[in-house]
Amino acid sequence: MKDLHDLDWDTILDYIDSEQAALLIGPEVMHFDGQPMNKAWRGQIWDKFRAKIAYYYEQDGLFLFSNKIAKNDAARFVRKFVNEREPEEAVYQKIAQIKFPLVVSINPDTYLSDVAHKYGVRHRFSYFKSRSKATDDVEEPQKELPLFYNLCGVVNDDESIILDYEDLFRLIASSVSAPGLPPKLQTALDKVRLFLFIGFQFENWHTQLLLRLLCGQEQTEKYAASRQHVDDDTRDFLLHQFQIEFLEKDQSFLDALHDKCRSRNLLRPLANPASAEEIDIIKLIQTGKDLAAPLDVLRRQTDNTPVAHEATLLMGRYNSLMEEKSKGVMDSRDYFVEYNRLIDAILTTARQAAAL
Repeated sequence: MKDLHDLDWDTILDYIDSEQAALLIGPEVMHFDGQPMNKAWRGQIWDKFRAKIAYYYEQDGLFLFSNKIAKNDAARFVRKFVNEREPEEAVYQKIAQIKFPLVVSINPDTYLSDVAHKYGVRHRFSYFKSRSKATDDVEEPQKELPLFYNLCGVVNDDESIILDYEDLFRLIASSVSAPGLPPKLQTALDKVRLFLFIGFQFENWHTQLLLRLLCGQEQTEKYAASRQHVDDDTRDFLLHQFQIEFLEKDQSFLDALHDKCRSRNLLRPLANPASAEEIDIIKLIQTGKDLAAPLDVLRRQTDNTPVAHEATLLMGRYNSLMEEKSKGVMDSRDYFVEYNRLIDAILTTARQAAAL
């Protein structure tokens, strides 16, 4: 196991600065009730829906549900479980600040994006839709406009969460064939020369397979830090198969990386925390299927304020965008860019209103 002091920090920081580094987040990054987040919500599913589950493959963290209704109920439970819990903000603040152009998570939460929105860090958030849905392309990840990407779905889209082997197989199959990963995400991954892992559970075979899909090329450097002990056989396998070197505990590594990035001016500034009104809008953006609800709340919050006109204009822009989409006259890539620009404008206007 490599000591943090033995790392070539200059090279690591150079890769981050040149937009050739990516951070990958696993479930050990956050614990609930003394367990990694994935084991916490899966254990709750097993306790709550045991009568509707034919089998629980605990080692792989996957279920065999008795029917589709039971699986849908479990997906809704995961959404409630994750959204009702408060993450440790300090961890996600550090991640959001470090100028990685790309952060890929195998967790289904939106904690990183939520914290980034709360502290004014502009970014893009997207996730892989594995159940035969078209894969949305993404904007090119950049230091100044990073992409936070959930590889294994998001709790706010029940059908994207990985709950059973069928979900897992579809994710793997879709990753290596049509529709595949979003083209600009794949291009960004191809440019990466340094992968950093925090909070991963490497023993699972499917985690190792996902690693191969994301960063299997031999010409990249890879360092991993985890709270849990990784047995010698697994560590040796990952070193020889994927050239992954293990570091000290992830919290120590993240703190050290954050400090080193500060010394090289590789941290994004954090704004003052968003107000309660802004957070309401952020939650609606993250959990909703469109922007109608957050725009409606924004319009009510800005009524009789100097930014009321701006809120009205944003509603008009959104309605025009939806009309063009319904008519099929807009390229999907242009739609995606304009949709994200609207999110930026909504959050900017909400912050302006809160400051009045």
